[in-house]
Amino acid sequence: MVYYAYIKNIRDDSTYRYLAIFASRAVADEWWRTVSSSGGQYANSVKRVTPQFYTHDLNLANAADTTQANQVASTFIDRVIFTLLNDKGGRNLNIIPSLDSADHVSGNSFFIRSKVSPNEYWYCPVSSKGNLAGDAVYVSRTERTRFRVSRTDANTAGTIMIGSDTIAITLTTADLSINVANVSGKVMLAQDPELGLKFGDLVNRFSAGPTLLDSNSNSLNVKGLFMTTHGEEWELV
Repeated sequence: MVYYAYIKNIRDDSTYRYLAIFASRAVADEWWRTVSSSGGQYANSVKRVTPQFYTHDLNLANAADTTQANQVASTFIDRVIFTLLNDKGGRNLNIIPSLDSADHVSGNSFFIRSKVSPNEYWYCPVSSKGNLAGDAVYVSRTERTRFRVSRTDANTAGTIMIGSDTIAITLTTADLSINVANVSGKVMLAQDPELGLKFGDLVNRFSAGPTLLDSNSNSLNVKGLFMTTHGEEWELV
């Protein structure tokens, strides 16, 4: 789904205002990572105020030029459109759809829910609860657990996470991290985080299993969570 953002000139309130159209939310965040880490005039000019609002300083560089040939984000030329908006005197302004979604800031805490079934959340009882093991992560429609999602690279707290980032998913209430059983792929809790886990794995590497039953075949109202080759999409909220 395409993703929109405004870009405003900090030097005045009427000129060089853009509507940026990204191929997806992920592309927007990747473009921002590329620009903000470039270390030159674009990094100094373009600032991210919110996920859908940027500013740029025309005395330094024009954000709309970032994707031009030989510029810092030229590889995004086929995934981003910059449309110059009317000057303030024109009175017309394209109204973009506002997306009520979490900002993917490294080190923040989130609930993790299914994109297809948004009433299903990752849940961990932490300690054994009835027939549920305390070291496992489940999918539940009635319970949810808050997790902290962080890049594992040093000095990256507060940066925006993109799909290629290696991450750790930890509990906010205990020093335990998401790990995956080698044979079954079952998602568990452990002292050490899963090595090589990518932020992009939340898009297609985790799946909910069938509803679990107790010894009397009664529903436990949760599903197991597994890491697989072809999973479903999960989102941070």
